[in-house]
Amino acid sequence: MTKKLILNADDFGLTSGINYGILDAYLQHSISSISLMINTPKTLEAIEIMKKYKITCVGIHINITLGKPVSSPSNIPSLLDEHGYFHKADWWFQNQVNENELILEFDNQIALFEKLTGQKPNHLNYHHRFDFYQYYPSLAKHLFEKYQLPMRLEKDYHEYPYEYAINQTYFLNTHDDIHKYLIGDIIEMPCHVGFVDQSIMEMSSLNLQRMEDHALVTSSRFKKLYHDLGYQLIGWNQLQKKTRNSY
Repeated sequence: MTKKLILNADDFGLTSGINYGILDAYLQHSISSISLMINTPKTLEAIEIMKKYKITCVGIHINITLGKPVSSPSNIPSLLDEHGYFHKADWWFQNQVNENELILEFDNQIALFEKLTGQKPNHLNYHHRFDFYQYYPSLAKHLFEKYQLPMRLEKDYHEYPYEYAINQTYFLNTHDDIHKYLIGDIIEMPCHVGFVDQSIMEMSSLNLQRMEDHALVTSSRFKKLYHDLGYQLIGWNQLQKKTRNSY
């Protein structure tokens, strides 16, 4: 049985360096999926790249931990600080928000993705490491039912309509012993591919390591490793829907 591996590049749209690093990896057939942030400084540039190169393997990277929302601030006050910006990633681990407001912002970001790109996202995930679906189960149920999209999940939910890809995350930290993460019949390895520019140096502590991810995913050594272990590189759209009696 051939095993399935999704190599997903996050943060498309964050900076120009990230956009062109992802494009370079895509053109080398080194990633199988891309996640676009719809409310970040270089979103429109990323969409221009998508259209120019006819890239369709793009999903949405929901962002509610950086910058400003796409919804009217008056409709989602619990998601924002006193300056109208999203709460930072660490804030979410200690605080709760209004779940209906969370659902509204997720919906509005997906709608804006469709409007700006002219296509539906082919998968759904979110920015930063916080399991929204564990703490906000109505959000998960809403997304499963409304969008019927493959999603990055921390566990296989009964209502989730697709076969589950194990999330082997923190790709940046796996370089020395990466084979131990290539376990399971269907896995996703998120990566943070990018070229380093001044914008990412000022914006994030996750900067120089993006070049390491780019070097790794494009290396013949890594490609040989997962091929030798029996993995076929696939996109999210190649995951199968669950049979009815498996729900």
